[in-house]
Amino acid sequence: MRTSTYILCLTFFWMTSATKLSGRIIGGQPALYGQFPFAAAIYVHKTDGLYFCGGTLISNQWVLTAGQCVDGATLFTIQLGSNFLDRNDPYRVTVATSESFPHPEFDPLTLQNDVGLIKLRLPIEYSDYIRQIRFLPTYRLQDAAPTIAIGWGQTSDEDTGFAEELMRVNLTTLSTNECKLTYGSQVTEDMVCVAGNYNEGSCIGDIGSPLLQFVGREYYLVVGTASFLSANGCESTDPSGYTRTFSYISWIKNITGV
Repeated sequence: MRTSTYILCLTFFWMTSATKLSGRIIGGQPALYGQFPFAAAIYVHKTDGLYFCGGTLISNQWVLTAGQCVDGATLFTIQLGSNFLDRNDPYRVTVATSESFPHPEFDPLTLQNDVGLIKLRLPIEYSDYIRQIRFLPTYRLQDAAPTIAIGWGQTSDEDTGFAEELMRVNLTTLSTNECKLTYGSQVTEDMVCVAGNYNEGSCIGDIGSPLLQFVGREYYLVVGTASFLSANGCESTDPSGYTRTFSYISWIKNITGV
């Protein structure tokens, strides 16, 4: 049995003025315009550089993301309302804020409790292209459940740029024991692994992005937040790792009032 390690804080991507914006979630397809109006593109400013994460708008003033995306951050520049990172878009809204809350028990070495919240300075105005996700989960995510991952992450291990366009891919949840076959005892019940038919999944640049379940009538549940990737590379058949949202509902509600 091969046991892989997962990538920890190296899942952040160093941004420079020369960064080429290309690539996508592994095996993904472009999202429809306005399909995921809660998707947030987050540029994270830290003392050692600029990083990129995804997130989910859960109210008109709060964004859910990974703990590693807010830990040590000094400023966030957040884009909402557009599938595109760099293309001109009249529906894009860009806001800046510095207020965030990593989970108090977040461990950057093991990625335990890898969940965080960002508070916008002012409530965002909703539109056809900006809207909070309708539901937080009220039940634990089941094994072998169909899910959708979205994000702007890179498409391959060689192409280190981000996707210019928001991508989506269909994935299936694995049991904790199945996940441990790849990652070992570092996987806990508060994490969930997902896999596709071959090597589909999240990649660098997707950390903090949502794992979704479709519940009908264009409504989705945010059931996970992208947390870790295989050290064997995004294009390996190893599953992608997420933090289970349901495990942190009480904490989310206590902080945000959502």
